[in-house]
Amino acid sequence: MRSFELPAPGLHLKRTLSCGQAFRWTWAGRWARGVVGRTVLWMEPMPGLVRVHAEGEPLGPEAVRAYLFAGGPVRAAERRLCSDPVLRRILPLTRGISLMAQDPWEVLCSFLISQNNNIPKIRLSIERLCRALGERIPARGEAFTFPSPERIAEAPPQILKDAALGYRAPYLQATARLVADGLVDLEALRGASIEEARRVLVALPGVGEKVAECVLLFGLGHREAFPVDVWVRRAVLELYFGGRARTPREIRTWARERFGPLAGLAQQHLYHFARTSLGFGRDRRGEAV
Repeated sequence: MRSFELPAPGLHLKRTLSCGQAFRWTWAGRWARGVVGRTVLWMEPMPGLVRVHAEGEPLGPEAVRAYLFAGGPVRAAERRLCSDPVLRRILPLTRGISLMAQDPWEVLCSFLISQNNNIPKIRLSIERLCRALGERIPARGEAFTFPSPERIAEAPPQILKDAALGYRAPYLQATARLVADGLVDLEALRGASIEEARRVLVALPGVGEKVAECVLLFGLGHREAFPVDVWVRRAVLELYFGGRARTPREIRTWARERFGPLAGLAQQHLYHFARTSLGFGRDRRGEAV
């Protein structure tokens, strides 16, 4: 195990890890536990820093910093967000959220699974897939890597059924086959324009515009992407449009024009605010995405 302290000025670790970006983080007291690649990370928030224990494949401070701070320094980004009068008003309740740099394949699978789904079931499906098809990581407790496209592409139907994927199973497996066969290169989409990357993603089986935006933002580093789920749509319509109807596509266009490269980070603050402070009420199914 490798342990170190990572300077993290302005970071609110719990808000960042629970803001709809990733689904493999759990909390035990003050410690968050998650799997990043072939490493199990334990992270404890401290004043101005994060205490980190890394088990499995070595992962040092620079790699963890790159994972946690894909959107750059938190406080600098928040100062820029404060130029928007609505965000300036809600930031006291949402401060500390950072965009994370995740593996695009894991993000694509996770948000395919998330469609019309709720957080507990999303987590259950991902955990069962990892246990059945991932590789064991030497760490305290059981831990597994996220399964490769090849493993999901070749998986027997019963394994996907046991993962409680429902109607999403054929979409997930068909997409895995395209990636495994080299017909879709997710890493290449990092350097593509957001329009071209979106065009490739929405052509994948089962991938709609919302899932594509999540992959663009959380997996491919297109920071101007703006996923519109039920929570973000409600927040935008109430806070900016006086309740007047707008389609998700109209909201995305509006967000990119208003926030530019900060659109994705603005989305995270609006998501958190809608979930915790707007008074819409909790979705009885734990709906998150």
